Amino acid sequence: MVTVWTIAICLIFLNSFFVAAEFATVAARTTVIRKSALAGDGLASSLLPILETPRKLDEYIATCQIAITFSSLVLGAYTETNIGPVWAALLVEHFKLEHLLAESVAAIAILIIFTLLQILIGELLPKSISLQHSERIALFMYWPLRITFVILRPFIWLFNGSGVYLLKIMGVPASSHRHVHSLEEISLLLAESKDGGLLEPEEHERLHQALELSEKTARQIMIPSQKVLSMPITLGLEECYRRALTSPYTRLLVHGSSVDDVLGCVNVKQVIQSWFTDGDKGSLKQLVKPVPFIPENLTLGRLITLLKAKHSHVAVVMDEHGAMMGLVTVNDILAELIEDIDADEFKQPEIVEVLEDGRMRLPGSYKLHKAGKILGTIPRSEAETINGLILEKLERVPAAGDVVNLGAVEIQIEKVEHHAATLVTVTRKGGSKNV
Repeated sequence: MVTVWTIAICLIFLNSFFVAAEFATVAARTTVIRKSALAGDGLASSLLPILETPRKLDEYIATCQIAITFSSLVLGAYTETNIGPVWAALLVEHFKLEHLLAESVAAIAILIIFTLLQILIGELLPKSISLQHSERIALFMYWPLRITFVILRPFIWLFNGSGVYLLKIMGVPASSHRHVHSLEEISLLLAESKDGGLLEPEEHERLHQALELSEKTARQIMIPSQKVLSMPITLGLEECYRRALTSPYTRLLVHGSSVDDVLGCVNVKQVIQSWFTDGDKGSLKQLVKPVPFIPENLTLGRLITLLKAKHSHVAVVMDEHGAMMGLVTVNDILAELIEDIDADEFKQPEIVEVLEDGRMRLPGSYKLHKAGKILGTIPRSEAETINGLILEKLERVPAAGDVVNLGAVEIQIEKVEHHAATLVTVTRKGGSKNV
């Protein structure tokens, strides 16, 4: 009887072995395995191609699943065959049960006891351990699983093929195991890493901003057309040279008959070089480089891909009527990650000035999502700039001297240009003027 129980326990541990292998493989971080492979770890070098190839990973997981199923079935059949009759005989001898009833009671008792052992030792325990040490266990299990894969290859081919065929009949597309995470899951992982001390608050903030970056649109970070410095294509090279000398920017926008007729941009260095080389014989048309045109709702993730494909540092944002709304540059995208930099090549930098009395002066075009530290809790708004928020609160065109109350602060408009607040001051309420 001791031998029977020993074999039964071994089957349960065999089941736990493959459960641990399955969970560890799925949970193993590819980045950690890749780092170990680059450091010269042979097991990591062998496991990495499996984790990075969906088809191989699918077969790897199938090996675990089929082995788990086989070990469970063998355990049930073995215990029922070898332990059931013994227990039934004991029930007949000691409790005077009928033979048929004793066999039924023994079968139920075996089912309950070994199901509990299977769940506890064969499922829950290895799952918990493998999730805590996924990379280490995945590497340890590599060779046992490779050997098991060779043994079970015919069954894997049969069951995987049958499963795919059944999915086709049901109209469900077949999918493979892949190590992917949604943006929400990655954001949660970053928060847990910060809480666990693996990330500094500043690092967490930068990574969180990088995640949010892909969901923003070109319209949210563009330089509005009113702030863009441009010149007509008909301008002589001498005048272009003069503007290039006085311009604080490295590139200038070039347009045709109107600002909406954007032709491209020109590098000020090329203008200066052309003037010294060709003089009046030079032409601005030869220096203009085309720029891509993008819709206002294009996400920044797709915009970055487009700029890389076009080898361009700037894109023109157009509205649904074909009018130019503004520009987006590579530096504008970087500014979303690193706020305190002079990012834009086509407009003056937005400077926040701290006054002697504690008030803060900043441009009305300052992005609202960056102004949280200055304005405090910002009410729900569809505006993208401080000027847009002012327009929503006043419900009219602002005028110099207007004051807008926002809970803990008040915004006073100092300067208005082209019906927009271009300069405002922020004062903390409650006696202290420090913001």
